Amino acid sequence: MEQRRRSGRRRLTVAVLAGGLVLGACTGGNQAAPPLESSSPAPTSSASAPAAPPTPLGAPAQFVPCDQKFECAQITVPIDYAVPTGPTITIGIVRQPAADQANKVGALLVNPGGPGGSGIETVESGQVPADVAARFDVIGFDPRGVGRSANLACPVGPDTPYYGDPDPGDPADEAATAQAVERYDQSCGDAYRQLLPHLGTRDVARDMDAIRNALGQQQISYLGYSYGTSIGQVYGEQFPQRVRAMVLDGVVDVTLPGLDPSQAESFENSLRQFAADCARRPDCEAGPDAIGMLDRVRAKVEAAPLPVPGMTPLSPGLLELGVVLPLYSKGNWPTLAKALQAADSGDGAPFRRLAARYFEGSNSDTYNAVTCLDNSWPRNPEDVFAQARAAEVRAPHFSGNVLVSGLTCARWPVPQDPLVPPSGAGLPPTLVIGTTNDPATPYRNSQNLVRRLQGSALLTYRGDGHTVYGQGVRCVDDQVNRYLVTLALPAPNAVC
Repeated sequence: MEQRRRSGRRRLTVAVLAGGLVLGACTGGNQAAPPLESSSPAPTSSASAPAAPPTPLGAPAQFVPCDQKFECAQITVPIDYAVPTGPTITIGIVRQPAADQANKVGALLVNPGGPGGSGIETVESGQVPADVAARFDVIGFDPRGVGRSANLACPVGPDTPYYGDPDPGDPADEAATAQAVERYDQSCGDAYRQLLPHLGTRDVARDMDAIRNALGQQQISYLGYSYGTSIGQVYGEQFPQRVRAMVLDGVVDVTLPGLDPSQAESFENSLRQFAADCARRPDCEAGPDAIGMLDRVRAKVEAAPLPVPGMTPLSPGLLELGVVLPLYSKGNWPTLAKALQAADSGDGAPFRRLAARYFEGSNSDTYNAVTCLDNSWPRNPEDVFAQARAAEVRAPHFSGNVLVSGLTCARWPVPQDPLVPPSGAGLPPTLVIGTTNDPATPYRNSQNLVRRLQGSALLTYRGDGHTVYGQGVRCVDDQVNRYLVTLALPAPNAVC
C-alpha cells in the first residue's frame, strides 16, 4: 500500500504506498485517479531514454528538447556516495519551464511516491496546478532504480507471491508464499548485487541535491506525495539550508517499523467506508452488504481460482490486490462495486485486470528494494508469520499484503539501513497535508510530523482517498499554491 503503493504514478498513480505493505506503494498516491475502467491509452513509460547527453559529475545540467514541450537531462551520480570516484549511474530529469519566466520564483522538484513512482511522468501528466507551474521551473526526476534512472527489473516478477493464497494462519499457504518470495528475492539479489545496497532514500536525497547543484540553484522548493514525503523528510534533514519551501502530502511515518499493521487497518477502514456508501445507494452493484459479497468471492477463489481468458486465474492473493487498488480514490469505488458483482457471478476478469493494474506505472521491484532498506523488519520468517496472523484480526481483508511484505524484507539480500526521525533542525516552515480517511498513509502520520517540525503547518482535508493536492479541491490547492509562491502558511488548524 503506499506507502507502499503507490505512492503515486501519473493520474493513474496509486501512491501508496510508503512503509510497509504492498498495499501502498505510496506512489503516489497523488494524482486524481481517473476511472480504472478507462479505455484511454496507458501512460508512456519513462524507461525510454531521453536524447540528453549524460552530465558529468558536478557539471551543470545539459537540457535538450524532449517529449514535445519539455526539456530533458541526465545527471551523473555515484552509485555509492562513500566512493565518489567509483561506478556511476545517471538520473533522468525533466523540466517544464515556468510559463511566466519574468516572475519566476525558482525550481520546484516533484516526487509522486511509491517508492517506484516516476517524477518525470508526474510532471509530464500536468499534476502541478497551473498557478504554480507559471512561477516555477517544475522538475520531475526518476529516483534511482526507476524509469530513466537505472530501472530495476528483477527476473522473477513481484506479483509472483500473489498467484497463490498468502493466507496468514494456514501453514501450507504460509510455506508456499515463503517459497515464492524466496525465488523473487534471490532473483533480485543475483541481478542487482552492486546496486541494491544503494537504492535507499538517503541516496535518493543525495541525488536530489546533485540535481539542485546541476540546476545552478542555491535552494529548491519541493513537493512530495506519499513516499515522496519520506524523501522530503530525509532531504530536509541532510540539507535543510538548501530548502526554500516544502509541501508534504500524505505523510509516511519514517519512525515506524516496516511490518506495521496500521496501513492494513487504514485500508480496512476504507473498505468499511466503501461498504457503507454502497449500502446507502440503491444503484451500487455490490448491494447492501458489500463486505459480505467480498467474503463470498474470497471463499469462492480459495476453493478454486477463477479462470480468466488470456491471463492467469484470479487467486486469493490477486483478489486482495484488486480490492486495494480502487480504494485509493473514492472516484473508483464504483469500479470496485462492479468487480465485486462480476466475481460474485463467477466472472473474475474485472478483478484480475485491477490486480494487473496494481503493478503498472510504478516499479514494484524498486518499491521492495527501498522499503526493505529504509525500515526495520523482522529477519525471522516465524516472526513475520506471527505478526501477519495478528494483523488478520484487525485487517482480515488485507493481511496477505502484510505477510508478503514481511517475508520479502525478512530475506532481502542486502542489510537494512532504517531511517531515523527527522529533527527539523534548520528546516524552514513546511506545509504538511493530511487527509482524514487516507487509506495508505493514516492521517495521524501528518499530525505527528507537524509536531516534530517546528514552525510547520498542518492543512487537514476532511475526505477520502490518498493525497489531495492538485486534484481540484480548490480550498486545498489555493492554500498550497499561495504557500509555494509567497511562503505564507495557512492559518493554524486549517481545514478543508
